[in-house]
Amino acid sequence: MPRDSPENFRAARLLHERAREYRGRFLNRMAVIEHDIAEILTDYFCRDDPDKQHLFFERIACRLSLEEKRNVLTAIVKADYPSYWDDHASFLKDIQQLQVFRNKLAHSILDVSDEALARPPEAGVGFVQWKGGEPVTEHELDNWCARANMIAGTLKEIRMLLPFKERC
Repeated sequence: MPRDSPENFRAARLLHERAREYRGRFLNRMAVIEHDIAEILTDYFCRDDPDKQHLFFERIACRLSLEEKRNVLTAIVKADYPSYWDDHASFLKDIQQLQVFRNKLAHSILDVSDEALARPPEAGVGFVQWKGGEPVTEHELDNWCARANMIAGTLKEIRMLLPFKERC
């Protein structure tokens, strides 16, 4: 079938739609995680002063990369809550793996090769920089989203470890 056939055009359009949906679902979850970490860092460093909290959040916490936020959060938990760290150290690896997947999804181009266009939609969507374009299936995406949800729960627990303060 010619590369510019109507069938290939329709298949490419469907792949692009599915890729947008996959990216949206996962990247939105990761944006919430990144925001939650920034809030935890803000609460940790600026507990009692709303003006300092706002300044720290806007000028420091939100400008750190996810990697930097993760490293600072890890250092805090290790230093201040070592028993919690001992029980939950794997969350560092999980955040890192989620971060790698997020980056590949966000920055990879969509595989629209002849092979990808010929696959049925349920076979998934290939992103060229993710595992050589191996398709990400709906089931695999659901697993990544579930892992992100588990990290969000761990972040809520970490936030509860911080000394109580009134929310402004």
